[in-house]
Amino acid sequence: MGYSATLSIAVLCNLALAFSQIGHCEEFPAPRTDVLLTISGDLAHPNVGESIQLDLAALESLPVTEFTTMTPWHEQPLHFTGVRISTLLEAIGTDSTAFVAVGLDDFRFTVTDLDFNKYPVIIAYRQNGEPISIRGLGPLRIIVPFSDFPELQSPINESRSVWQLVSMEIL
Repeated sequence: MGYSATLSIAVLCNLALAFSQIGHCEEFPAPRTDVLLTISGDLAHPNVGESIQLDLAALESLPVTEFTTMTPWHEQPLHFTGVRISTLLEAIGTDSTAFVAVGLDDFRFTVTDLDFNKYPVIIAYRQNGEPISIRGLGPLRIIVPFSDFPELQSPINESRSVWQLVSMEIL
């Protein structure tokens, strides 16, 4: 076999290996700092008991999504940083896109029919570059990119924007 054929096979093998690792679920380590998000349901790799508990480091280890958007609760656009819900769901190894989001005040909203691959809805952990305080409705918030997708401006999507998010139950 010639050099170029060998090189081509090596490149193809490396590409196959890289693509085989895309879409696999993460095995998150047990949190080392404060737990910000607990995920329950049918999970491939729980890290604490039957759930996945994530601290800020675990959330920040996932690919980052950022955008600036207006929200119904602020007079000026805000810049949010976090992880796409589609990325998180893939990382935990679920095929489901339905879940119950629960806030610190026990507000619950069942999310069943939003296309997370089409719309970059995130679980934000930073607002304008700073960690989101509990007083600022954090430390985690579900943020819908209202400005980039005007079709998402609706009362139901306002309700999906759970602030002080503490848990998700995968349905």
